[in-house]
Amino acid sequence: MLSQLFRSTFYLCIFFLIWSNLHSQSKPNGKQSKPNGKTEIPTQTQTTTGDPNVETNQAESTNPPEGNKPEEVSEDDRFKDLDHKNGIVVTGSRGERRLKDSAVATEVISRKRIEQTGARNLGEVLDTQLGINVTPFFGGSQVQMLGLDSKYVLFLVDGQRVAGRLNNTIDLTRFKVQNIERIEIVKGSSSSLYGADAIGGVINIITKQAEKPEHYQFRTSYGNGRQMNFGSQGEKNMIADVGFKNDFVATNFFGGFNQSAAYDLDPKTPATTGNSFQDNNLGGNMTFNPDGQFKVKTGINYLNRNQAGVDSRATGGVFDRTNMTNDFLALGALEYTYGKRNMVSLRGNFSRWENHYKLDQRNSNELDVKEITNEFSSQGVAQIDHEVHKDHMITAGVESFSEELQTDRLARRNAYRTRRAAFIQDEWVIWRQGFVWRLVPGVRHDVDSQFGGQTTPKIATKIDITSDLVFRASYGKGFRPPSFRELYLRFENPGVGYTVEGNDKLRPEKSTTVNADLEYTPFKFWTLSLSVFRNDITDLIQYSFGTRTSEFATFQLKNVQRAYTRGVEAGSRVRFLKYFALELGYNQTDTRDLTTDRPLEGRALHQGTMNFFVNAPGGWEFALRAKRLDKRPFYSTTNDFTAGTSTALIDQQTRTPEENNKVVYGKPFTLLNVRLEKKFFEGRMSLFFGVDNLLDQYELTYNPIRPRFYYGGLQATF
Repeated sequence: MLSQLFRSTFYLCIFFLIWSNLHSQSKPNGKQSKPNGKTEIPTQTQTTTGDPNVETNQAESTNPPEGNKPEEVSEDDRFKDLDHKNGIVVTGSRGERRLKDSAVATEVISRKRIEQTGARNLGEVLDTQLGINVTPFFGGSQVQMLGLDSKYVLFLVDGQRVAGRLNNTIDLTRFKVQNIERIEIVKGSSSSLYGADAIGGVINIITKQAEKPEHYQFRTSYGNGRQMNFGSQGEKNMIADVGFKNDFVATNFFGGFNQSAAYDLDPKTPATTGNSFQDNNLGGNMTFNPDGQFKVKTGINYLNRNQAGVDSRATGGVFDRTNMTNDFLALGALEYTYGKRNMVSLRGNFSRWENHYKLDQRNSNELDVKEITNEFSSQGVAQIDHEVHKDHMITAGVESFSEELQTDRLARRNAYRTRRAAFIQDEWVIWRQGFVWRLVPGVRHDVDSQFGGQTTPKIATKIDITSDLVFRASYGKGFRPPSFRELYLRFENPGVGYTVEGNDKLRPEKSTTVNADLEYTPFKFWTLSLSVFRNDITDLIQYSFGTRTSEFATFQLKNVQRAYTRGVEAGSRVRFLKYFALELGYNQTDTRDLTTDRPLEGRALHQGTMNFFVNAPGGWEFALRAKRLDKRPFYSTTNDFTAGTSTALIDQQTRTPEENNKVVYGKPFTLLNVRLEKKFFEGRMSLFFGVDNLLDQYELTYNPIRPRFYYGGLQATF
C-alpha cells in the first residue's frame, strides 16, 4: 500500500510539473528555463516600510541578463537564505527592522534552514540551536532557554500569543513546519514589550506569506526505526500549501496529515516511552493591500491531534492513555502607514485549546480518569510607530489580554482573569560620528485582575564600533504571574500515592536579566560571536513536601525559592570553498537554587552544537546537525504532573537534608542528525533521505528521546 501511495504521489507531481511548465510558457513574459544542474535558491522579497535602513536590495531581487548568467550560482546565492542576514525581523523591537540594525540581539532560523534540517515540527528545528535545549515529556517536547524552563518562554505566532500550556509547558510538536517562514528568537527578558511570561525570552513563529503570483508545494515522507522500538508501524507525513498574489490581495493556504507509531525504549514492560499520534492541520492567511498604505491581515490555524500511550505502575496496573486535542488560533490586523516610517496598527487574536484526557485501567475501572480541559485567550493591541526624526523612533501602545481555563483538575472548575497594559519604547540613534550608537529604553506597566500592577523596564544598546565589529547589551526586568494550575490545582494520583495542591496565595515570580554580546566579522565569509547572560529570579515557585498520611503524600506549591542562571555562549559561522558552510557553538550554563544551594534540575553545564551544510553543484544538498550535552543533575524520577521541568520536580520523600540533596546525573549524550537531498527539474522537485539520532543514544529515565530513525520522501514546488 505504501509503495502505491508513493507511486501515485510521484505521478501526480510529474503531472503538475508538466502542467506548470506549459502554464509558464503560455504567459507573455514567461522566463526561459535555467540550464540543467543549476540550483535555484529563491530570494526573499522585502517589504518597503519607509525606513531608510529597510530597502529592497535590487542586486538581490533583479536577475542578470540571460546572456551574462554564470554557469553556477555564486557563493552568496548559495547561502544567503540560510542565515537571513539581510532580512527583516520584528520581535526585538515589535516593529520591522533589518536584522543587522536591531538593537536587541535576535536569532533567526530561516525557511531555507528549516528545509535543510528536514524537521517536521518546531521541536526538531530547535534541536541543535545554540543555547536551546529541547527535551521530551509525556505531551510532546519542551524547550529550555538560558537555563530556564518553557514556562518562562513566551511563544508567539506572527507576534501574538498562543494558548494551550500543558502543565505550564508549550508542546513544540504542535507547530508544523509547512506554514513557518522563519523563527525569531530573542533571549533574555522581553517583558517591557510583551509583558508576562517573557522572563527567559521570546520565540516568535512567522508564518508563510505569498510572495509570487502563484505557488504550489507538496511534500510526503515516510520513516521508521528498528522493530524492537517502533513495532511494524512507521511515521507518515503529507503536507501541501498553495499561494496567490496580485496587486490587491495575497493569500496562502496549507494543510497536512501526520501519523506515527509510539516508540518504546524498554520493551520488557508494557509501557510505551513516546506516544503514537495522528494529527490533521490546516490554515491560511490573507492580506489585502488596495492602496499600498492600508493593509488588512487575517489568519487561521487549526490542529486536531490524537495521542495514545501505555502506562504501567510498580503495583502491576496497566493503563491505556489517550489525549485528543483541538487547537485553534485566529489572527487579524489593520495597518496604516503614513510618512516615511510611520504606522498605526490594530491587532487581535482569539485562541482556544481543548484537550480530552482519558486514562483507562485494563481489567478494572477503579482508577480510570476522564478529564476535559478548555483554555481560551484573547488579545487586542493598538500600536503606533512614529518617526520623530531620522534618528528617533517612538513605539507606543496599549494592550488588553484575557484568559480562561476550564478543567476538572482545578479546585474551582473555572478560572478567569484579565490584564491591561501600556508600553512605550524609544529607539534613538545618538551618535553617527566614526561609529553608530543606538540606545533603546522602554517600559511597560501591566495591571492584572488578580495580582495588581507590575512595571517592567528595559534598556538596550547597540554600538557599531566598525562595520565589522558590533556590541550589544541589555538590562531588563520581568515577571510571571502564577498560572491557574499553580493557583488552584487539585490532583490525586492514587496509583502512585500522592496528592498535589495549588496555592491561591502565590506571588508572581520576578526576574532581573543582563545580556551582552559581541559580533565580529573579520571576513565576509566568517563571523564570530560571544555573549554572556545572567538571570536572577525571586519568589520562585516550587512544589514542597507538606504532609503524609497512611495513604498519600501531599505536595503544595510555595514561593520558597531564589535562583539564578548565568553563562556564556560562543559561536562561529564560516563559509568556505564556495559550497560549504559550518557553524560551531559552545554554551556554558551555570545554575543555582539559592535556597537549597544546588544546581537547578536537568541543566547541563556544558553544551556544544555543530551545523554543517553543503550546497553542491547538480542540485545536491547535505546537512549534518549535532549537539553534545554534558551530564545533568536530577533529584527525582517523578514527572507525572510537572512535565519534567526544573525546580518544579518533586523531591524524593526522604528524611534528612543530606538524602534530600542526593543527586543522580543523566549521562552525557551526542545527538547526530544527517540529511541528503537531490533536486531535479531546476529545483522544482527533490528526493531526500535522512537519519535522526544516528548514534542511537538515549536514556530511559533522564533522556527518553526517540532512538535511531530513518526517513525519506519527496518534495515538489511549482
